Amino acid sequence: MSVMVIVNFRASDGNADALLALLQDGRDVSLTAAGCEAFDLYRRDDDPQKFTFIERWTTIDAHHANMAKNIIESGHFAKLLPLLDGGIDNGVLTLV
Repeated sequence: MSVMVIVNFRASDGNADALLALLQDGRDVSLTAAGCEAFDLYRRDDDPQKFTFIERWTTIDAHHANMAKNIIESGHFAKLLPLLDGGIDNGVLTLV
């Protein structure tokens, strides 16, 4: 069974477009990662500062491997942090 991951971001004032570009880059890299089945990026209609990733992975280990190698070790994550208003809200979803 696939693992669903959801991640919410909110850009700080004036940084929505810069954050969007980095999120799109991260999505594109992650789509090519081993175990990635789907990786979608959404922008809220009611608040264009807010973005959401909805990801589907073969296993949680595949997700963690992608995060470690392609997002954190590459320095991509460090580029996101200064553009955020608050922290990142993320979690694994279970179908009920």
